[in-house]
Amino acid sequence: MGSSGSKQLALLSSTPMPKSLLAGLAFIAGIFVSGLVLSHQGHEVFLLWIHEDGLVEWLTFGELLIMSAFSFVMSHAFRRSGQGRAASRVWLLLGFLCLFGAIEEISWGQRVFGIESPKWFRKHNAQGETNLHNLVFYGVKINKLVFGTILGVLVVIYLSLFPVLYRLSGRFKGFIDRWGIPIAQNYQIAIAVIVFILVQLHLDFSKKVRELLELYTCFLFLLVLAHPYNQEAFPLRWLQFRRRKASRGEQAGRQ
Repeated sequence: MGSSGSKQLALLSSTPMPKSLLAGLAFIAGIFVSGLVLSHQGHEVFLLWIHEDGLVEWLTFGELLIMSAFSFVMSHAFRRSGQGRAASRVWLLLGFLCLFGAIEEISWGQRVFGIESPKWFRKHNAQGETNLHNLVFYGVKINKLVFGTILGVLVVIYLSLFPVLYRLSGRFKGFIDRWGIPIAQNYQIAIAVIVFILVQLHLDFSKKVRELLELYTCFLFLLVLAHPYNQEAFPLRWLQFRRRKASRGEQAGRQ
């Protein structure tokens, strides 16, 4: 397990990325780079481009909605396959969390339907909107504490520690596969690091650049869900098909 796991640590991807995901990655990368370029043109120009209910916000909403739908499908697939109730519940919970995140992103549709925020939200919400992530209590911003610091630490642990332990520890691998937890591929981790560094370098131009980090982070996790390193542990046929196809290609290359 040791030598095999060590070799796997160097693999950028366990199987080739599906063309649909590759096209999505190229599209989101184009939006991301365009935003960074515009941030150099002036604060007002960038704010005009990344305004509320703009392209970036709706793309983030769409990514979260797709992640939610995919998670519900995966939960159903686990339940039908009989591979374990635990994995089905994990994906069901993930589906609801992504759905919650999507609705929060558009403030529960209040601007879409022209609904005025209740008095309580106008008082405790930093933007006067009907959502939870912009709430402020005793000077503490929920968005910064929960969705910034705490979630950030969890993401770093998930992207740095989990992939290593999965490859090197048979016991950890068994636990992860039993609970149906997707493991990030090396190329996904590399992209996450590059995107984070680029955003940090552009914060002096505008703090709203963080919206681009949110957009790209959501898409990267969509990549992890749809193209995980441990895809053979999941019951969806198209994931297993890609795994078998890649294995046949490797065997043909050795002959």
